[in-house]
Amino acid sequence: MIVDEETDLLKQVKAMLKKEDVEVVTASNSREALDRLKEDNEETFDLILVKTRMPGSTETTALFCMKPILKKRPSGIENFLEKPFTKDELVEFVKEKINLP
Repeated sequence: MIVDEETDLLKQVKAMLKKEDVEVVTASNSREALDRLKEDNEETFDLILVKTRMPGSTETTALFCMKPILKKRPSGIENFLEKPFTKDELVEFVKEKINLP
């Protein structure tokens, strides 16, 4: 799952990863992402990329990964992909995190 309020970015990232046979679900804000996670279905996520600076925040803009899905707030962010990133950087980052060749 990728969470970011920039609709164009979500579309671009989804298209890039789809070409690599990576299934992508998107959410345009944290509420939508949490609702998706709470849905009573069998959908699971191997990786969640969340924008660190959403509207109203002053944090650095980057996508960071949460793996496995955490039930509590992470104490630190170790794995992040700073924006702007290239297609190759994105694909390499995601493949590394979900162990794809």
